[in-house]
Amino acid sequence: MDIVRYSIEKPVTIISVIIIVLMFGLISLKRLPFQLSPTVIEPEIKVTTTWRGATPYEIEREIIEKQENTLKGLPNLMEMESESMNSIGTVTLRFKVGTDVEEALTRVSNKLNEVPSYPNDVDKPVVTASGASTSPVVWIILKTTDSNPKPVETFRTFFENEIRQHLERVKGVSDLFIGAGTEQEMHVIVKPDRMAALGLTVYDLIGALQNENINTSAGTLEVGRQKYRIRTKAEFNSVEDIRSVVLRSDGQKRVFLNDVADVAFGYEKRNGVVLHNGTGGMAVGIRPEPGTNILEMTDRLEETVKRLNEEKLKPNGLFFHWVYDQRFYIGGAINLIKQNIVFGGLLAVAVLMLFLRSLRATAVVGLAIPISIIGTFTLLDLMGRNLNVISLAGIAFAVGMLVDNAIVVIENIDRHRKMGFSAFDASLGGTKEVWGAVFASTVTTVAVFLPIVFIQEEAGQLFRDIAIAVVTAVTLSLFVSISVIPMFANKFFSAWTSKKEHGRSILVNTGSWLAEQIISLVALAIRNWKTRLTTICFLTAMAFFTVWALLPKMEYLPQGNRNFVLSILVPPPGLSNQELQGIGDHFTEIARPHMGKDVNGLPGIADMFYIGREGFNIVGALSTHWDRAGELRPLFFRMIYSIPGMYGVSLQPGIFSRRIGTGRSVELDISGDDLEQIVVAATRLFEKIRDDIDGTQVRPVPSIELSYPEAQIIPDRERLKANGMTSRELGIALDVLMDGTYVGDFKQEGRKKIDLIIKSADAGIRTPEDLYHSLLSTPRGQMVPVS
Repeated sequence: MDIVRYSIEKPVTIISVIIIVLMFGLISLKRLPFQLSPTVIEPEIKVTTTWRGATPYEIEREIIEKQENTLKGLPNLMEMESESMNSIGTVTLRFKVGTDVEEALTRVSNKLNEVPSYPNDVDKPVVTASGASTSPVVWIILKTTDSNPKPVETFRTFFENEIRQHLERVKGVSDLFIGAGTEQEMHVIVKPDRMAALGLTVYDLIGALQNENINTSAGTLEVGRQKYRIRTKAEFNSVEDIRSVVLRSDGQKRVFLNDVADVAFGYEKRNGVVLHNGTGGMAVGIRPEPGTNILEMTDRLEETVKRLNEEKLKPNGLFFHWVYDQRFYIGGAINLIKQNIVFGGLLAVAVLMLFLRSLRATAVVGLAIPISIIGTFTLLDLMGRNLNVISLAGIAFAVGMLVDNAIVVIENIDRHRKMGFSAFDASLGGTKEVWGAVFASTVTTVAVFLPIVFIQEEAGQLFRDIAIAVVTAVTLSLFVSISVIPMFANKFFSAWTSKKEHGRSILVNTGSWLAEQIISLVALAIRNWKTRLTTICFLTAMAFFTVWALLPKMEYLPQGNRNFVLSILVPPPGLSNQELQGIGDHFTEIARPHMGKDVNGLPGIADMFYIGREGFNIVGALSTHWDRAGELRPLFFRMIYSIPGMYGVSLQPGIFSRRIGTGRSVELDISGDDLEQIVVAATRLFEKIRDDIDGTQVRPVPSIELSYPEAQIIPDRERLKANGMTSRELGIALDVLMDGTYVGDFKQEGRKKIDLIIKSADAGIRTPEDLYHSLLSTPRGQMVPVS
């Protein structure tokens, strides 16, 4: 089929194809999600296991080691990383790029079922999967109004029951990060003296509560035409149900739980600190689903937050403060690239006008730009890609390449027209004469960029958008050059006369002069072998000199300039909540002079938040000048090292960073059999890097301090036995004296279940010595000190 002749003879068909390409391209443009950076899929699965009250050593020995031994044989597993903290252990599994996440999730769940056993009070492991490890893209802070006297931390249960689902239901939201907050609990507060007087122990109370707080199904019973389900219903539904539990009865005298304990609603122990501009709050980070439209998701989320503020939070003395999102930066970056595309297209048209010296010829060539660009959006949509700084940069990069084929074709048509051929013959013959060269030029460009599409690793996922954009746009420009250009040339140039074409004007004179100068320069360069050799040597030398003089700094990916500074803190292990609060107050005092105003050349701080809890300590800030946030890094770096024993880094997260603290970093893992030797080596390496490599920030993970403060109670088994107790009963009694022991769930009518905790009324334990001298009730009816 002669596509060139067909295009010229069937202009309506070609125009219809153009309309279809433009229509589908515009529809796809509306459908494409906007993101800051391309979606990079790193198959990752996290296994989280909770064991209340357990130490990191117990978590590792009883849980993590068993899970690691079971999971290490998974296919395509690239990296397995575990972390053991107080009461919680996590195993993070990273798989080979290209691994199906759902299949890997099924394999992990099945493998976990092969773990032989866990301690009795360990919760079932929670397995979560993600296609990409993403950091929160929106930060909001839950705060109390001035008229609300209750601490904001006590509203965690209210948030989980009434608010969380509204945020998670927003289209595009994957999950939430919640900083701080204490869940509501039902507390059974024992009185040791009353228990001793009645000969009861904590173990007796725990057994009674667990045995009474239960529903048991007993099958079905057929009575005539009816079938009845038989069920023993004994779960606690009210505070009175708990108080009325019978602990002992001989038929005449009964001992109720209410006789030895008080029952009341309470809150779990505070597990962290969140400050926003110096006042308390509860941080909520919003993580997006892979491939979601960040701009639309953030807009929907903001509408939801405003509605929650009015309908749910305001009546309870609460409100959400919107701290940070990426809309301004994404919108600014995308608008800038759009402007560059338009400006580049206009410059290309201006250059065409200068050299072609014809408005009609320039208009014909200029058609290649919008058709090719808009058509590119269709393939991006079909391949499930999104619009981001990379894909739009690829389109901007392709703008200059799109007109190359069209220029070659229109110039040859112009040459044939000047030779006296008719508009039809000039369009047909001029296009056919060069279509082979145009095709070869297009294929070489496609051959350079197309292989990137098939790279599965991170580089391929990052630059796939630019490859798709360039390949699609250039391929469409080939179609435009050999079909659309000759068709329009035949229509537009029918009345094109040599006289009109060569009318003298400033544009024609300028173009002619430039063409003559270029031709003269070429003639000089190829005059003889000496000039040719000189030209080759000169151009080669200029190329090397230009590379040497203008070579930019080497970088894998650009950082961008987000209005966000993040400081990651590494405090000494075992800091109390009081100390974490003091750190947050210290940072606030240093930052207070900078809040909302510039000081000594540094930009002001618009918003600042601090999250301090075990294993996660960060400080985030936004600048009053959106493009100067990076200048705040030295200020926060000084804040970190103003606290003795504190380490950390202060950074401006890059646009391609996916996990907190990653990006422009080099990770060094130190492994060995002796933990103490590992810590010594890590400390020396930490100090050496910090002292010898200028401009670096070093962050040890988790810390270069080995010891976590611990006070050990060593049972005297002989004395325990003499008092009728076991080591297990002693451990549980101490747990009751401290944080309290979980004994089941409390399900009040109309509410979701909460933890049922038995704890001591003695709130005077402030030191290990206080615990050592605390009194316990023994089965023999005595009050005996722990000592």
